[in-house]
Order: sequence, then structure tokens, then C-alpha cells
Amino acid sequence: MSQTPPDSPQTPPAAPRAGGGRAARTGFDITIVAAVLVPLLAVVASLLVDTGAEARPDQPPEEAALTAADVVCPAGGSKVQVASTSGASGDLQVRAGTKVDVAAPVAPGRTTEVDTGKPAAVVSGTGDLAPGLVAQSFAQPLASFDCRAPVYDYWFTGLGAGARHQSTLQLVNPDEGRAVVDVEVYSADGLLDVEGLRGVTISGGESRAFDLAKTLPRRDELALHVTVVRGRVAASVSDAVRGVAGAGRNGDDGLGSQDEPATSNLLLGIPGGSGPRILMIANPNTTAERATIKLVTTGSTFAPSGVEEIELPPQSVVPVPLTKVLAEAGKDDEAPVGLLVESSAPTTASLQMFYRRDLVRSVPATPLEGPGTTVVPAGSKTLVLGDATGQGVVTVSLWDADGKELPQQRIEVAAGRADTYDVPDEARLMSVEAARTSIAAAVLVTNADGATLLRVREPVSTALVPAVSPGVP
Repeated sequence: MSQTPPDSPQTPPAAPRAGGGRAARTGFDITIVAAVLVPLLAVVASLLVDTGAEARPDQPPEEAALTAADVVCPAGGSKVQVASTSGASGDLQVRAGTKVDVAAPVAPGRTTEVDTGKPAAVVSGTGDLAPGLVAQSFAQPLASFDCRAPVYDYWFTGLGAGARHQSTLQLVNPDEGRAVVDVEVYSADGLLDVEGLRGVTISGGESRAFDLAKTLPRRDELALHVTVVRGRVAASVSDAVRGVAGAGRNGDDGLGSQDEPATSNLLLGIPGGSGPRILMIANPNTTAERATIKLVTTGSTFAPSGVEEIELPPQSVVPVPLTKVLAEAGKDDEAPVGLLVESSAPTTASLQMFYRRDLVRSVPATPLEGPGTTVVPAGSKTLVLGDATGQGVVTVSLWDADGKELPQQRIEVAAGRADTYDVPDEARLMSVEAARTSIAAAVLVTNADGATLLRVREPVSTALVPAVSPGVP
């Protein structure tokens, strides 16, 4: 087909041939062009008209009451205690492996114990029982395993992958859809490339365990950063130590996670005795950093003599022996009940201890902005409070296993020190609420078999719902 020269007028289209054959054309059919362009131009014009209304600003998600909630208890415990702080009565659903799927009745202040065996357990609440779901997993000899709602970021510090110190990472997917997780591994030599821990897939309802001694056998201490990139996953670590500091130094305990690295990490709860104590500090930064240690007592916070500033190579884990420092720090009221790690850049930390030849793990406590709760076992228990931003009062509410409320306690707290309270043996559910200050709290449990530490957290009571409204963004 020949083209019309630029300076020449276009020839009109030829008439169709007789007999209904295809029309011969030398240009566009103006009716077709109009049919397409006119509606399109009308839409564009309507979008460009200034109606005088202001553009709709970005709106943050709104909080709404939970209608369903899950708390995941890792494998390792044999019994799970469950409760709800919602004020409602009803049944929570507890599922563990293929053999346990039971209804656990709860009421205001009441806790229920479920024998779940060794598998991981998922505790679910719906309706009025969804907000304020609380659970804790225990085992004997005395050990506890942190039960919590799934989050998207976990930091674990001071894991082992050798013959004497063995840690197991557990990933639980409580939902039906597939989830994907990435795990970064830090060591004394820096960040490790562990192919088997990148892009880990967990099918719906599946629980996967990674024995680090088999996945990446090493003698040094490790730290893990677990990131959930798809779906929901509850990550946890169980720790086992064998033959440390002489025969008989054996123990198992759960290693709790830290929410994120921080320049100030407060570890609350140090049992008495002279067992080995090692502080683990992880520096995830790409630059060398420094850290200092302070002891926290019920009277003050101070730097111990003879402890120098700690050098932290880039992306490394550094163990700091503190057995002698803590043993010589003081007795009775002057004995340290906490450890403060301050660093030049955000770091993570944990404290590995032995009490009566049993392993105890402590991780930084999370400050409470509202009421915090935990389920506690029978036996000797001490509530340790610290990290107050100023003078204030902490109200401790307690209930026994049947839901009977025990006498409330009011504890005056102040910045720069810790405070302790001996919890009654019969208490099973605890609520901690601070006024005029924020506070961090942990519960130290001891018996003839050993010791363990419990986290006091704010229960999840609301969900974030994205703001959706009609209109052009």
C-alpha cells in the first residue's frame, strides 16, 4: 500500500466491492476512531476536574477487637497451662500433634492444665475468648518454654551447635496456608552462609525442627535472626547443655527470643548459687562495636570492678564469662537480680546460668506499656521488676488455679534499681500493671530440681484493620 505524501491531501476510502468482499482502505474509519476516543477523553476529563475536595490522606490501620487468636507453645514441654484475661468464660481449643485436640475450659482468673506430651501445641480462642489469650509450657526437671502469638521477627542469642551445647530451632505454622522463613546465622567468625536455613518452607499446620548440631556443626556460640517472609510462623529454641563445668552440669530449658536489637538490654532474674554464668552478646552490625556491663540490685545499678569494656567484632557473637563476677558481687539484699548490657550500637544478649546443676536461660525483658500477664507453676516464685522510667507503683494481681483472687500487692518502683516480690506458692495466674511509669518484669521459679525464668508480656487484645474507603487515592 502506497503512503500519501505529507503535502498531499489523503484520498477518501474506496467503496466496498460488490458481493460483500473485504473493503479496500487507504486511511482510518473516522467513526471507529470517534467511538474509541470520545468515551476515553470523557473519563480523563472527569478525573482532571477540580471538585474542590482535598485529596484523601493516608490513614493508618485502625484497632479492632480480636475475633480469633492463636498462641503457640513449642515442643519440649509436657504440660501446657492456659488462661484468658478477657473476663469471659468458655472453652479454648488445644491441639498438639495428631493425638491431642481438646477443649480447655477457662473462666475469669482460672487456669487449665492440658497434658500435651512433647509435640508443639497451638492454643486457639474465638469470640470473647480471643483477646487476652495466655499460655505457658512446662517440663520436669524444671524448664519452661515461651508460648506466644506468632510475630514476624525473632532474635535468638547464645545457641549451641556442638557436642556439649545443642540447640534446636523450631518453626510452627498454625495456619492452613504455606509459610516461608529466612534464618540468618551469626557466629564468632561473622555471618555464616547456611543454605539449608534460607527460604525454609513450612506447610499449613506443620512443625519443623532444625537440630543445629546436624545442620551446621560448630563449637562456638551462635545467634539467629528469624524473619517470616510469607504467612505466619511461631519460632522458638530449645536448649540442651551436657557436661559443662564438670560432670552433672546438665540441663534443658527454652531460650526466649528478643524482639529486636537494642543499645540497652536488661536481663532480669539471677538465681543464687555459684553455678557457671556466661553472658552472650551478638553484634549484628557491619561495624565493630563496644559494650559495657552493669549489675542491677534492689538498691542501685553499678559497674562491677575488674570488668573491662567488651569489644564486639562485626556480625559476631561474643561470650563473656561472669561466674566469678556475679558470685563476688554481693549477698542477700546486695546480690544482683539483673544484668544491664549497654552497647554503642543495637545488640542482642542472653545469659546462660546453672542453678543446682540445672540450666537457666535469661533474655532481655520487654517493657510493659499496659498490663502484663503470665501463667506460673506451683513452687517458689519471685517477681523481678526493673527498667522503670521514674517513680511509680506496680499493682500485682494474682489468682489460684480455681480462679480465686488472692490479695493484691502494690510495689513502689523507681529508676536505677530493681524490685522483687515473693509470689505465693498457690498463685497460677499473674497480672502486672504499672502506674506513672513503664516497667519490665520476669518471674524466677525455683525448686529442688533447678530453676527457670518466665516472661511477663502484654497479651494481644486487638487486631490492626487497614482503613478502606471509596475514592481515588
